[in-house]
Amino acid sequence: MIRSNKNNNHKDVVFRDLMPEIPSTTYATFALYRYPAKFIPQVIAYALTEYGKAGMSVLDPFAGYGTVGTTAKIYGFDYELWDLNPLLNHIHPISIMPPIDLDEKRLIKDMMAYSKPFLPDWQNIKYWHDEVFLDMLTKSWGYYHSLNNEEEKRLLLIPLIKATRYFSYNDEKRQKLSRSPYSLKRINNLKSTIWQIKFFELIANELLKIKNNLIEYQNLRPMNVNGVIKGGINSLKSDLNHNINFLITSPPYLQAQEYIRATKMDLFWLGYSEETIRKLSKLEFPYQNVPATNILSNSYYKYLENITERHMREIYTGYFFGVLGTLSKLQERITDRMFLFVGPATIRTVPIPIDDIFIEHFVNLGWKHEITLIDTIISRNMFFYKENPATGKKDNRMKTEHLIVLKK
Repeated sequence: MIRSNKNNNHKDVVFRDLMPEIPSTTYATFALYRYPAKFIPQVIAYALTEYGKAGMSVLDPFAGYGTVGTTAKIYGFDYELWDLNPLLNHIHPISIMPPIDLDEKRLIKDMMAYSKPFLPDWQNIKYWHDEVFLDMLTKSWGYYHSLNNEEEKRLLLIPLIKATRYFSYNDEKRQKLSRSPYSLKRINNLKSTIWQIKFFELIANELLKIKNNLIEYQNLRPMNVNGVIKGGINSLKSDLNHNINFLITSPPYLQAQEYIRATKMDLFWLGYSEETIRKLSKLEFPYQNVPATNILSNSYYKYLENITERHMREIYTGYFFGVLGTLSKLQERITDRMFLFVGPATIRTVPIPIDDIFIEHFVNLGWKHEITLIDTIISRNMFFYKENPATGKKDNRMKTEHLIVLKK
C-alpha cells in the first residue's frame, strides 16, 4: 500500500504489504540471530524489484546481519557486503546455506562427550558466566571449534550462541550486553534445575528451528549469484574498485552505534581476542577519530548551531562525517541508484532530520532525489526506557523509518 503525502516527493507506505511474498520479517532465515536494528527484508525486496532486475549488483557498506545479501539472492542480484563487525563472516553464510540432512541426536551426543575445552581470550568471562556452567560451556565450544564438517559447524553456531547467552548473566531483553536483576534471577533459577539437560535441549530445539528456516528460505527460490562478504573491515577507509548498480544500506543510528559491544560475547566464544575486539570497538563512529567531511547540507549546519554540549556536538559531527564520508566516497562507483534507509533521531529531545540532511548532501553532489518512502515501525528489537536517563524527559523512540531513493 502506498498513499501520497503532502509533499509529492514523500509517500507513506507499508513495505510488508507491498512485498507479500516475504510473509514476515522473521520468515525463513531473516531472523536467525538477534542483531541490533536489523534491516527488514521487505524494504530491500521492494527496492530491488521496483527499480532493478536480475543480473544487476548491489552493495551494502553497513551490512550488519547481511539481510541485503540474503534478499539479493532471492531476486537474482550479485551482492557485496561490508561491515566492521566480523560476525558477518560467520552469520551470513548460515542464512543462505541449503538445508542439510543432519543427525541432531548424534551431534548432541558427540558434543556432550567432548572433553577438550576451548578457553576464550576473555578476562571478564566469570563476570558474564557463572563458574558452575563454565566446564560445560568451554567443552561445548571446544567441540564446535573441533568440527571439520563446515556445514555442521555452520548449523550448530547459532543454536550454540543462543544457549550460551541463555546461560550467561546477560539480559537478553536489552540490546547491549548488560546484567540486570532479571538476568541474575534467571541464572539462579537455572542452577536449581538439571541445567545440563536444559542446555543441550536448547541446542537441539534450535537446530530443528534452523533446519525449518533453511527450508523456508529455499522455498523463496534463491538464485545462484556472486556474493562477496567482507566482515571486520572499516568501510570508511575501504575503497570500491569496481562499479555496482545499487547501494542499499541502513546506516548506524545517530546514538545507537555500539554494535561490537552488543555482540562481543559471541565474538569471544568464536575465538576473537580481547585486543581485536577492543580495536574494532574503537573504530565505531562514536569513538573513531573520523576525518572531517564537507557536508553539503544547510540543514546539517542549522541543527549543529543549536547543539551546545561539546560531547553531543562530537557525536553529531562524528556521525555525519563517518556515514556521509563513507557514502560520498562509494557513490562515485554507483551507476544507478542509492537507497538509504534511515530513521529520525534526536539530540537531547531535539529532532534531527537525518533524511533531509542526506538528501541535501547528495543532491549537491549531483544525485536526483526521486522519492522518500515513509514506513511506520511495527516492532523494534531495542530496549526502551520510559524516561531518557540522560535528560530525565520522555524517551521518544523512532515511530517511522524513511527509504530515500536517489538516482544518478
